[in-house]
Amino acid sequence: MKMTDVDRLFVDTNVLIYATNESSPWHGLANVALQEARRLGIELIISTQVLREYLATATRLNASGSGIPRADIFENLQTFQHEFTVVEDTRLVAAALETLARSVAVAGKQVHDANVVAAMQVYGIRYLLTNNGEDFARFAQFITVVPLEDPAPQEAV
Repeated sequence: MKMTDVDRLFVDTNVLIYATNESSPWHGLANVALQEARRLGIELIISTQVLREYLATATRLNASGSGIPRADIFENLQTFQHEFTVVEDTRLVAAALETLARSVAVAGKQVHDANVVAAMQVYGIRYLLTNNGEDFARFAQFITVVPLEDPAPQEAV
């Protein structure tokens, strides 16, 4: 999957966490992926769910002492709302989620991923930038995952 084939890209919460958490081993790759998408003129899209998940995850990391400074978390939320297209979780998304959950086996936390897919369906977004491709494999008939690459250095051959 080449990013040059993409016109609109839904960005998963983990990518935003990695891009804003300098201690993450995925920090550089997340930023490179977002910068490349911008350079290519790709519309970057998040949902209100992603904003909520970012706040929950970033504040949890901050409370554990291993994450993003608290003041930066709120600045990042403002930046995301200005630099990304933000789509709403509406009744149509809820209806799409119910339909999706009836056709694809999801349970517990997987419902959050299904809701991302439901929002993507409602807003006509095919591509998802995520580092959790396995979590979205069950939705392959509905979306295409654009994965981050493994940041581990390659061994010399």
